[in-house]
Amino acid sequence: SSDLRDHSEPATMVEGDGCHRVAAQHRKSLVGRKMAATSPNKRFTAGAQAIVKAGGVLLKIEVHGKNMFYFFGTKGKEPTVVVHVHFGMAGAFAVYKGEEPETTGNTRLRLETLDAGPKLAAHLSAMTVVHGVPAKLYATLAAKLGSDPLREDADPESVVATCASAKKPIGGILMDQSCFAGVGNIYRTETLYEAGIHPNQPANTLSRKEVLQLWSVVVKQMQAGFKTGSIWGKKSGSFCYGRTTSACGGKVKSWTMGGRTVYACLKRQRLEAGRAPVSAAKVPKAGTAHLGRMTPAVKAENKKRRTGEGLAVQHVALKDDATRAASLKAKKRPAAAASAPAKRRRMK
Repeated sequence: SSDLRDHSEPATMVEGDGCHRVAAQHRKSLVGRKMAATSPNKRFTAGAQAIVKAGGVLLKIEVHGKNMFYFFGTKGKEPTVVVHVHFGMAGAFAVYKGEEPETTGNTRLRLETLDAGPKLAAHLSAMTVVHGVPAKLYATLAAKLGSDPLREDADPESVVATCASAKKPIGGILMDQSCFAGVGNIYRTETLYEAGIHPNQPANTLSRKEVLQLWSVVVKQMQAGFKTGSIWGKKSGSFCYGRTTSACGGKVKSWTMGGRTVYACLKRQRLEAGRAPVSAAKVPKAGTAHLGRMTPAVKAENKKRRTGEGLAVQHVALKDDATRAASLKAKKRPAAAASAPAKRRRMK
């Protein structure tokens, strides 16, 4: 499409909704299971040994924005080891019920169930994989992170308070994980576009009503991302991010903010001190527990393939047997398509 900008923006980091999808699936398949742990690439050997020594049972999973915490110990007791995971740009945490593929040079942790339940194997590759004592590692990191729109205990009033005292542009505050935990570069652009707020608008010039409106938009968009497995939710694509013309027909301007490219619609998002506040809206319930069943990973990936959207546009960390099978099938199609013209020429 002519309204899509040709830019060299690097692959986007796994955003908060992607991490919550991984956790939601793993709470169903892995929590409560006793597992063996190894580090195939030898970069997490001490952590794997600590998991086994603790008892090997995954007791619970917590997510704060883009940070995931897996708690291990003995069933019926408090966890004694926590593993902190941050996917970065290209991490993944796959659980296999069927044929298990070979680990790779990036596989930091391999888990294998040992109890009487279904036989499962899990492969973790991520930028950050560290272990420690829950009271120190988890408590310290969680305290530094702000409200996560997908956590049940999210507190929008803390966001209001942060904005009220911040002179930085709201576009910078949205990417500050100590305020909005889980929001990444794409959500920054898309949520500010929907809320009608210019990224350069100083945060402390926004009224409480405007901040809560923005929080509402962030919650709804990230919940849609969690539910569907696509950062666009039920939209066909971006409304402003990566475009030269926005969904409303306005010209889109882009510039660098905090080392990342930010986009704004000159028609919908105007930077002006006297801008009227956007209309108030009811703050939606934060978290994911009430959203019901989420779209399976393979269905979300297949939709991307059908629409022609590259899987690298929004890196997807949730993988399983079905996504692997679909990936292998998709790799076979180009060869089959290439052989078709040759067959037609022979027929002539």
